[in-house]
Amino acid sequence: MKRILTVLCFLTIVSLGSSAWAHMLWIFADNYNPDMGDTVQIEINWGHHFPKDPLNKEDILKRVYALDPSGKAVALKQISMSNYELTVKEKGAYVIFAEINGGVYSKTTDGYKRQNKKGLDNVLKCVSYDMRAKTVICAGGKDQGVSQNGDDLLEIVPLKNPASLKEGELLPVRVLFKKAPLSHEYLHATYVGFSDQNETYAFSAMTNKDGETKIKLVNNGTWLVKMPYKLPYPDPTECDQCYYCTTLTFKTN
Repeated sequence: MKRILTVLCFLTIVSLGSSAWAHMLWIFADNYNPDMGDTVQIEINWGHHFPKDPLNKEDILKRVYALDPSGKAVALKQISMSNYELTVKEKGAYVIFAEINGGVYSKTTDGYKRQNKKGLDNVLKCVSYDMRAKTVICAGGKDQGVSQNGDDLLEIVPLKNPASLKEGELLPVRVLFKKAPLSHEYLHATYVGFSDQNETYAFSAMTNKDGETKIKLVNNGTWLVKMPYKLPYPDPTECDQCYYCTTLTFKTN
């Protein structure tokens, strides 16, 4: 009963509608606490259906890369369109990043078009989108490098090793946009098994002036944190909105 009440206190349902830009990108690993020499299976997911919606189109994914605990690029072995392998060679945090090919969608009275407003009639809304994802894998029980940044436009940075936290504890995170703190914006978090409804989250919180907030880990397990961010498009004659979205996945013990 205590867990149910806690979850209800933090329940937030966020609906982005059924449009193409309501998709998200996220990464799963089969082992978030590997030992030296282990091979970790990495899966890239794209869509609405958390926790599993494997990538199924070759032209969606732009790149996948990884940083080792010292911040150096480390090679991933590609197994299939959506699956990669990481071989652990030192103790500490490996951070895996993924990015899709961004683009533009216009919603018209005749449906969605993969272009901006120019040359189209009856445009209801035009959105330019950029979507990215990362996951944190801490090897050998060490957390060196857990808070390192990639080169993403929008990024969620954990300020503690998630694997060191337990149910009921708080995970501090920092959100960066173009390397600067993103203040007073909401992020949303959920865990595997919380709900089978799209865009339903167990916890939401607003970042402070330093781009930081804390996520209450209301359950142990594999978590996804989603940070959407919208800005007006620079030229409103071409498009209406810039939509950025990034996710962070991790596992608590």
